[in-house]
Amino acid sequence: MISETGDIHQKFASKTMVPLTGGMFIFFGYLYFFNDKIFSFILFSFLIFILGFFSDLKLIKSANKRFLLQIFLILSYSIFNDVQINDTRIIFLDNILQNNYINYLFVTFCVLIIINGSNFIDGMNTLCIGYYLLISGIVFYLQLNEALFIKDISMIYVFILLLFIFLLNLTNQLYLGDSGSYLLGFSFSVFLINIYEFNEYISPFFIVLLLWYPSYENLFSIIRKNIIKRSPMYPDAKHIHQLIFFYINKKNNLSIFSSNTLTAQMINFYHLIIFFIGLNFINNSKIQIFLILFNIAIYTLAYIKLFKFKYQKSV
Repeated sequence: MISETGDIHQKFASKTMVPLTGGMFIFFGYLYFFNDKIFSFILFSFLIFILGFFSDLKLIKSANKRFLLQIFLILSYSIFNDVQINDTRIIFLDNILQNNYINYLFVTFCVLIIINGSNFIDGMNTLCIGYYLLISGIVFYLQLNEALFIKDISMIYVFILLLFIFLLNLTNQLYLGDSGSYLLGFSFSVFLINIYEFNEYISPFFIVLLLWYPSYENLFSIIRKNIIKRSPMYPDAKHIHQLIFFYINKKNNLSIFSSNTLTAQMINFYHLIIFFIGLNFINNSKIQIFLILFNIAIYTLAYIKLFKFKYQKSV
């Protein structure tokens, strides 16, 4: 059993020792998909899982080494499976992406952002797993109503698997750890790229909307750390979910577990509303872009307000 690593962000979830076994549950659940058509997905999922597993065990402590290994694995997967994004509805970008090598690098960049953003939001019980549970539910709903064609992926099975892990996470039976968050970020990146490949009539910005939170969490973190001249690889406890946790805990004098759970559910309830709106306009790029920009504005303004609440009051 893997023990809590003691990372700062985990203290926002619980003060007790909780096993970081979420990645194991996800990977062994994915073995259900095993067939000759998605052998490479299982293989690279295993390698991504192992990378996160070694990180959880502190066998790979260097963030730079983990990042370089992520690049190697994702780029290898993209080239081996010819994973490309060819239609972004942005003409100049589509022209650039006609070069296969640039396209592979672009896919690698996108997946890297999502993997590490997923790791960043894994600081509250059920926040990361709940977010991807929402996405799997949205995709399954569209598949059920024949609004999407999905090849080689049983989204109802993914939904049930994540719901099971969500309940274990909610009751503090396990954490995702790096292995779980890496695996969720990688697999859902692959799922959604695959879905868009076979459903190009939907807006690509609907896919972006579904993944906006871990993506912007990562990019925003890089920007704010550069502003204070700190390495983007340096971990801290200043992500928005941690600031919301602090606000709720101070305002309501709740226990760590209650504040933690309430924070995660509030954030994911917000996403449920946003996804529901986007769901009704999956072909409309303008509305999808508006929702993405709206989310970014809400996130940024909320972050500034919550940051001032925590740090200016303590001065």
